[in-house]
Amino acid sequence: MKKIIFNPFEQFSERPLILFGIAATILLSMSGSFFNARFDGVLDLHFSTPTFFINTLTDNVINVVILSLAFFTLGKIRNPKTRFIDVFTASLISRIPYYFLPFFNWNNIVMVESEKLLQQFQTTAPGAVPQFETSQLLILLGFTVVTFLFLAWFIYLLYKGYKVATNAKGGVEIVLFIVVLISAELFSKIIFYLLN
Repeated sequence: MKKIIFNPFEQFSERPLILFGIAATILLSMSGSFFNARFDGVLDLHFSTPTFFINTLTDNVINVVILSLAFFTLGKIRNPKTRFIDVFTASLISRIPYYFLPFFNWNNIVMVESEKLLQQFQTTAPGAVPQFETSQLLILLGFTVVTFLFLAWFIYLLYKGYKVATNAKGGVEIVLFIVVLISAELFSKIIFYLLN
């Protein structure tokens, strides 16, 4: 079970992984519309209202395409035998953990508490310390921890898939992977900015 969760690329061929990845992307994009989340960047998740299924699905499709193109380009440079289908599979599957994050915004709790926190900072006099509620801090701290865990899971899956797709080995490949991931995030922010 552990291998399926953390390295499905060595357990299954690309066909079942792609079918599962597409189904998960479509179905779990609904979580964004139900819980007012936008995946407006390769590494981004923001809460806003109103949010519609077509928005979250479009967000996720754009992110998968950007990741696929970015890592296929790197893969081809590093190993000419790299296949697009393998990198696409890695991009699809790796994003699945991210799709569960909106569930933590049940009844808009994360969005409401985040807005209250921001308002407290804005309305507090210069030099004064804002007053926070313990429940507010626990909710936001808990969500932050969960987000970092799911982000780590997403990056780990993406690297494992990229590694299988390109036969990447060594520290240089890890550095290049990180550089391309950051570049993909910056490019995705530009795309979403232009679309809005």
